[in-house]
Amino acid sequence: MLFNSIGFALFFPIVFILYWFVVNKNLKWQNALIFVASYFFYACWDWRFVSLLLFSTLLDYFTGLKMEQNPDKKKMWFWLSVIVNLGFLAVFKYYNFFVSSFVGLFSSCGIHMNTSTLDIILPVGISFYTFHGLSYVIDIYNNRIKAEKNFIEYATFVSFFPLLVAGPIERATHLLPQVKKERIFNYNLAVNGMYLILWGLFKKIMIADRLAVFVDKAYGDIPAANGASILIATIFFAFQLYLDFSGYSDIAIGLGKLLGFDLLVNFKRPYLSTSFKNFWKRWHISLSSWFQDYVYIPLGGNQNGQAKTFRNILIIFAVSGLWHGASWNFVIWGLLNGLFMIILDPILDKMSSNGIQRVFKGLFITLCWTVSLVFFRAPTFEAALDCFSHLGLSNMESIINFGLNAKELKLAFGLIAFLILVEIQIERNADFIPNLWRKTPFLFRWALCIAMVLFIVYYGQYGNGNEHSFIYFQF
Repeated sequence: MLFNSIGFALFFPIVFILYWFVVNKNLKWQNALIFVASYFFYACWDWRFVSLLLFSTLLDYFTGLKMEQNPDKKKMWFWLSVIVNLGFLAVFKYYNFFVSSFVGLFSSCGIHMNTSTLDIILPVGISFYTFHGLSYVIDIYNNRIKAEKNFIEYATFVSFFPLLVAGPIERATHLLPQVKKERIFNYNLAVNGMYLILWGLFKKIMIADRLAVFVDKAYGDIPAANGASILIATIFFAFQLYLDFSGYSDIAIGLGKLLGFDLLVNFKRPYLSTSFKNFWKRWHISLSSWFQDYVYIPLGGNQNGQAKTFRNILIIFAVSGLWHGASWNFVIWGLLNGLFMIILDPILDKMSSNGIQRVFKGLFITLCWTVSLVFFRAPTFEAALDCFSHLGLSNMESIINFGLNAKELKLAFGLIAFLILVEIQIERNADFIPNLWRKTPFLFRWALCIAMVLFIVYYGQYGNGNEHSFIYFQF
């Protein structure tokens, strides 16, 4: 069930009406409704994996209780949860990848092995809800929080449907207290949520899915996309990925607001960054901060000398790459970004962050990021190298042969330019849009929203089935 689907357009209003008009006076029933709705939402993807979600939730719930009840066996229960959770992730997401990698390694040495892979599909959202549970168990182990005794409240935290399949990756320290707290309908919060949902759908349907048409066709036949076509496809993918994922996050946060929750912000205009470190504080913030708090700092962070700091950075980025997918391309993508931070940040830090130098920094960081995304998007390492060999400015006339005609291409470039201008204004003044909105007459505001909805419906890019599912669902 996609956020940008008719099914969800029917599902959410029903949940909203029941939540605020039927069980609104009883917190237990509100949480029970969210719990049931979340499992129904997940079952719409594949009902067979509901049991896996439930098992993971039960494991971490009882592990938390056992760690608190048996301090002497705290470490045992902690590692039981970590090993089982990562074990499920390894089997479903990485087993075939590592088997194939070892077979390839031994074959290159002249040793042939008879192995078999698993014919299984990747459960949607497994990387996200696994990290929800792990953060909870780690925080209990480190005495940051107490174990939750109410199973429905804990299960609601893990399975909350707006963020279940693609984040943001919430922490128990942030979301669980909201689950346990009485929620009263707030009109202004709900309106802000509606604006975020509308903006997220605009970014996804109007821009990201339009760019996807060109990107998919060009990367689907790299030799044919020689020169300018593959160059434009690579630039388009940088914006497609950002708008697709930040659009999802906006919708998820907006849905949370409509239900009375404040979810973590996941993106803060990353293409306006002034350093690579700054970029990763703006891009997929919930994942970056998760790795920082639960992996980078426990490894020693930057406290044990430059050499170990560089080592820890590369470990974090390699693991982050592998988190995104079972492919060496993702690892290379991660390591490249780690090297950017290690090698290029000291140079960028010496430059001013004002005026022309600020613009140069943003363009340079975005360029390096876009180059690294070739490994993120290309299906194989060989395909990525092939893509680099075909980059150029030649064959400009052929760009209209990759799914978007001249009119559609102009619209795509215009929408990207519009987005950049909006983000520059927000970067300069975070209250720019709220202040402008408050000064706008009420009737004009609603007329503008209706016009935007009609604009999305009429000019939006649509497809059949999962053709326009969100990119991060595959992770």
